[in-house]
Amino acid sequence: MYELDCHGVIPGCERVIRAESQAEVMRRAVTQAKQLGVETISQRMMDAFRDGTHETVKH
Repeated sequence: MYELDCHGVIPGCERVIRAESQAEVMRRAVTQAKQLGVETISQRMMDAFRDGTHETVKH
């Protein structure tokens, strides 16, 4: 499982995005950003998504 705390990465976002793959977290982050009014996803924002995504430990 991977997750991204989008607070501070996507303006106005206060949630944690979780998915089974890093690619799915990225896709959901882009969708979330667009829903919150971000019209253009810059390379800098994509890098922030990638850098902020981490694998969680399964119990």
